[in-house]
Formats: sequence, C-alpha cells, structure tokens
Amino acid sequence: MDTSIDPDLSAPHATAIVGDNVAVPVYLEESQQFANRLKKVARLRRKWAAREGVSCYRVYDADLPDYAAAIDLYQGAGETPGRWLVIAEYAAPKTIDPLLARARMADILALAPAVLDVPAEHVHARERLRARGGSQYALQAAGADPRQGGTGERAGATRGDISGNPLIQEGGLTFEVNFDDYLDTGIFLDHRVTRGMVRERARGRRWFLNLFAYTGTATCYAADAGVEETVTVDLSNTYLDWAERNMARNGFTGPDHHFVRADVMAWIRQQKRRPANRWDLIFCDPPTFSNSSRMSRASFDVQRDHVELISGVADLLTPEGEAIFSCNLRSFRPDLRALGRAGVELENITAKTIPEDFARNPRIHQCYLVRRR
Repeated sequence: MDTSIDPDLSAPHATAIVGDNVAVPVYLEESQQFANRLKKVARLRRKWAAREGVSCYRVYDADLPDYAAAIDLYQGAGETPGRWLVIAEYAAPKTIDPLLARARMADILALAPAVLDVPAEHVHARERLRARGGSQYALQAAGADPRQGGTGERAGATRGDISGNPLIQEGGLTFEVNFDDYLDTGIFLDHRVTRGMVRERARGRRWFLNLFAYTGTATCYAADAGVEETVTVDLSNTYLDWAERNMARNGFTGPDHHFVRADVMAWIRQQKRRPANRWDLIFCDPPTFSNSSRMSRASFDVQRDHVELISGVADLLTPEGEAIFSCNLRSFRPDLRALGRAGVELENITAKTIPEDFARNPRIHQCYLVRRR
C-alpha cells in the first residue's frame, strides 16, 4: 500500500460494516479489514474468556500490522456494571505518514466499540503503549521496619473507594480500576497468570512481601491464600492508598497487613541489616526505569541495577523462601554469573506466565523464580 497518501481527516468519507446492516463511518475503506479481523478475534476471545472465567482481557493486539493498537476489554463487577475499552496505539514507524496513522487510529476508535458492543463514552484511548517504568512509580527514600513500625509505615491511610471508579473481578477478587487519570488502569492484565502463581505459592506460608507493589493486586492474591502477614511497599501514597482499598474491598484488613511508603532499593538495604525481617514469598515487579527526584539515587534502571535488586531480594528470603521477579524490559538479560557469585539461583518461568490473550506478544514481560543457594 502507498503510505505516502494524505487522507482527508476533515470528516469520515467511507463506511465499514460491523454487523447486520450496521455501518460505521470511517476515514479509510481499508478499515473494513480491521473490522472483520476484530469481529473474528473477539468471537474467539469471548469463548476463551467464558471457558476460563476471565472477565478482563486483551481482545486485539496489532493482529493487522497496519492497525497497530492493543485493545483491552474490562467487564465491570458489583455496583459498577458495564463494559469498558482501553485502546492503546503502538508507535507507528517513521516510514508511515502521520496523517495516515491518525486516520487508522480514528477508525479503530470508531469501530472497536461498535464491534465489541461498548458505549462510546466507555472507550479510553492511549496515544502510545509505553514502558511503565518511571511513569507511575516515584521512588522516595523512607525506610521502615514493617513488623515493628517506624518511619515509613503509614497509619490510618484512606480506605474509602474513589467515587466513580469502576470495580472489576479477577480470580474471585475485586479490584478498583481507573481509566482516566493514569497511563495504566490499576491492574496489569498480562500478569493474570503470575498473580495466580503468587496465590498458589503463598499457600501454607506465613509472610509475604510485595515490592514496587503498585495497587497491591498481588498482595490481595497472597492474602487470599491465607498468609498470616503481608507487607506492601511502594513510594507513591496514591498507589499505597489504592492498594489498601483493594485489600479492604476483599476483606483483608487489620494490623497484620502493612503498607510502607519507601524507596524499595534503600528499604531492602535497611531490611538486610535486620535479620528478624525475612519473608517466605516475595513478589517484585520493578519499573523499567525511573529518575524520580524522590529516590535516594539519581535513577533506577532495571538492567543496570538488577543484580543489586535481585540479590537484595534473595537476602530477604527465609531459608526455604522464594521470590517471583518480573520486568517488562524486552531486552532484559540477567547477569547469571554475577547473580551466581551472590549466591542467587534464577529460573526463567516466563513461558508459564504469559496468558493466552497475550500470546501474540510473549515478550510483554519476563518472569523468574529467585532462590538462595
């Protein structure tokens, strides 16, 4: 196809058929191919989701290279019924005319709600799919001993739900999502299987630690497995409050659930000096990169700093403990030699953690089991 055309974006001047005599105005006639493809994959994905009991999932992931976007469907739960779409555009190659890319994205935004039966006002667009490192995670030094209290532990954090935020269900648990205010929604759908793994590995364990915890969804899974005590660490009060709301929504409250605002790297160094503080299971999902002014160092880079991070996590494990480490840097390469010198064993379990709805993009994240030798 000639990518040098200059589509007229003043008004749609073509139509695409999305159902029985249902025509949607579009800018490009070729968008009919996208509509047809989306109908096909959506039908297959609905059957899979019903079979697996999944209510929020990726419907489409750049199945047609020219229509390079990811489309995620969220089904509301409880007092917030409804369906929402989050449509995130992948960055177009420099060889693609920007106006053509805009026309394709405009057609995606018009066609997706019609095909997937979602109200137009429930469609939320993202200009680009970006690495989440540094976008939400602001790291600030604050250290605390979560079992003994002290600087960094938050008392009396807000527990009430944010008015208007939808609720969704996953794995028998309820989570709050936000489609308007942040790049991410509050739950990473590509970690659905990983969260289930946290639940399975948390059974019969006493202490669980969630580092770079975001909205605490993994903590909810561990608490649901029956761990006696959880510690949830992130720098952002916004996300810690969100995590506490998620925990409370699912009935996990009380003094055995700690929410700690801290720079994770500095906090790990503190806990290593406190031998009484060790955990049976740790989940660690750091950002790819952060240069927040609130950190105790100039920046965090998961490739550069992963040996210090992972070995530090391993040092916080009980003798029989293990950690699940994940990152979404596509080019991530663990330094196995340096980790081995630090007494750390790393097992790549990425293939086991990629959900079926993300199978087209198996590099969406990388995941490892971490143990001490």
